[in-house]
Amino acid sequence: MPANKEALVRYRAINRCLIERRISTKDDLIEACTEAVGAHVSWRTIAGDIKAMRYDEQLGYLAPIKNIKNEGYVYTDKNYSIDSIPLQKEELMAISFAAKLLKQYSQIELFSTFSGAVEKLSEKVDLHIKENDTTALGNVIGFEKSATDGGSGYINEFLQHIRQQTVLDIEYHSFSSNSTKTHIVHPYFLKEYRNRWYVVGYHESYKEIRTLALERILNLTPNYSETYRPSDLDINSYYQHAVGVSVTKDEPIEIEFKLSEREYQYLETQPIHRSQTCISKSSGWVIVGLTAILNYELKTTLLSMGSSIEVIKPSHLRDFLKTEAERIVEYYSQGD
Repeated sequence: MPANKEALVRYRAINRCLIERRISTKDDLIEACTEAVGAHVSWRTIAGDIKAMRYDEQLGYLAPIKNIKNEGYVYTDKNYSIDSIPLQKEELMAISFAAKLLKQYSQIELFSTFSGAVEKLSEKVDLHIKENDTTALGNVIGFEKSATDGGSGYINEFLQHIRQQTVLDIEYHSFSSNSTKTHIVHPYFLKEYRNRWYVVGYHESYKEIRTLALERILNLTPNYSETYRPSDLDINSYYQHAVGVSVTKDEPIEIEFKLSEREYQYLETQPIHRSQTCISKSSGWVIVGLTAILNYELKTTLLSMGSSIEVIKPSHLRDFLKTEAERIVEYYSQGD
C-alpha cells in the first residue's frame, strides 16, 4: 500500500541522516525523524520504516541499509539515496511518453517556461532506455500534428485575461460569412478539439454564451469600459451533451443507429459520445444508442462514417443524412 505522508517524511529524514553521517545510531535516527515530523517518533516506528525501506517492493526503495552491531546503521552503497532510486523500464517508458506529449505543445508560450526541463527529461530518459533497449520510444510512436497552430498562439494571452477577469474586444474573421467583426466577450474557459482551440464566454451583443475559434482571431484588446460578468459555468457540465465544441439551446435527443459488428469494434474503443451504449447485437449487426445535442460536429461525424452505419431514429436526422447522401451522388454523377 502507498505510504502515508508522515511515513514519507520519516523515510526522507532517515535517508538524509544515513547520507550525512558515517554511521547513524538509534538516537540519531530518532532525533532526525522527530525533528522532521514535529513530534516524538518511537524507535519501533523507525525500525518498521527501515524494514519497509529495505524490503517493500511496492515502495520501491530497496535501500541497502545495514545494521553494524554496537555501532549503528549505514548505507552499504555510499552513492545511494532514495532521491535517486532507479526506475523500472515500464516507468521510464511512461515518463518518456508523457514528455513527448508535452513537447507537442512546445510552441505554445504558456509552456515555454518549462520546455527546457521537458527537453532534458526526454533526452535523459530516452538515453537510459536506449542503453537498455535497442528500440527507442521516439522511433516507434508518432503523434498527430496539424499543419497550422490551431490558434494556440493566443492561449497564454487568453489564460491571463480569464484569470484577471478581463472583458475583451475580439476582432474576428468568420468563415461562414467571410466578414470581419469585433465581438465583446467575457472569456470563461478554453477548449481544444481536433488540434484547434476555442474560447467560450459570454457574448455582450448576443447576451448568451458563445464559442469563438482562436485561429480566426485577428486581434484582441482589453475592454475596460465593460464590467466583467462572472460565471459559475463548469466546462464539464457545459459540454456534457455535446460532441465537439458547438453547444446549442436544443435539448439532447435520443439517437439510434446500426452498424456491423466489425465496424462497432472501432466505435466501442473510441465512442462518439460519453452516453454511447450498445442496445443490442444480432445477426452480425449492432444497434447503438446515445443521447446528445444534434450539433454540427455530431452530424459530420455520422456523415463521415458513410455507408457503414444506418440511422434508425430520429426520423429528421435520418432524412438529413439521406438528403446529404443524395447530394453526394448528384455531385459525382455530374461528371458522367
